[in-house]
This record gives sequence, C-alpha cells and structure tokens, in this order.
Amino acid sequence: DNAEFGLGMAIATKQVRGKIHDSLETLMGMNISENAKKAVVDYLDTFDDREANRGATDALILALEAESAGGEEAAVIKEVLDRKDYAAKRSIWMFGGDGWAYDIGYGGLDHVLASGENVNILVFDTEVYSNTGGQSSKATPAAAIAMFAASGKRTKKKDLGLMAMSYGYVY
Repeated sequence: DNAEFGLGMAIATKQVRGKIHDSLETLMGMNISENAKKAVVDYLDTFDDREANRGATDALILALEAESAGGEEAAVIKEVLDRKDYAAKRSIWMFGGDGWAYDIGYGGLDHVLASGENVNILVFDTEVYSNTGGQSSKATPAAAIAMFAASGKRTKKKDLGLMAMSYGYVY
C-alpha cells in the first residue's frame, strides 16, 4: 500500500498547507507588524516553489514567533504556528520494490499516476520477486532464468515507464 499511503500523505499535506495559506491571507488584513507582513507576502509569493519556499518558510516562522499580537491576530498566528511543520513545500516520495509496483500494488500505483498529484516514485527493480527467493515476475525480462523459473520466462517484461507515460502528464 505504498502508493495509497503516499498519495494520502500528499493530499493531507496539501490540505494543511491550504489552511496555512488561508490563515495567512486572513492575517494580512489584520493588525500585524510590517516585518510579519513582509514575511507573509514572501511566503505566499513562493508558496508553490519548493526551493524558494524553504527560506521564506523559515523567515515566516521566525517573524510569527516574534510577533506580539493579541486578540484575533494571536489566534490566527497560533493556527499557523500549530501547523508549522507542514508550512514548507515538500517533495513527496514513494519507494517500493518491483513486486509492489509491477504486480500486487500496481492498481494503487496506477491510481497515484492517474491522480495528477505532484509525487515522486522510486521502484527498486530486481526483476524477480526477491522476497520469495527469486520467482519470476512481470518485471522479469523475457528468457531470464530465475531461481524458480529455471526454464526461462516466456513473456516480455512489463513496461511500467511506458504505461505511466501514457497519461501524458507523468514523467
């Protein structure tokens, strides 16, 4: 369930970051210091740029922690700071073996690929089911001899990359 779990984490992170974004837009209309306003603007301007957002996130957190606001402003700042671990734009990765990606977990992997979410997937392709001692799998190339396929595999290897590319927005 690597794919399903990873997609859930990507969607959850996106939702929490959306709440942070909304809270900061609300905060911009409130009585906060110029330093905090600048940090909020810089953060919002870099919201979707992972590289630039890292520094802007650090500056935002420092500025909000230093802010001495009261009332509604303090409540909104607390909402943001309570979610600060999710503020920075992240790179979401899913790791799994070829048995997961090509075979038993392919349905979930295909669902993630079709979702259009910005995630990264790394498949450790050993070309056999390594955890069962070497059975041939859909990742095993044609004619390959494996521990439990001594006569060689008769069908060609599944082309996972080509299948992913068929969506037109996966690379």
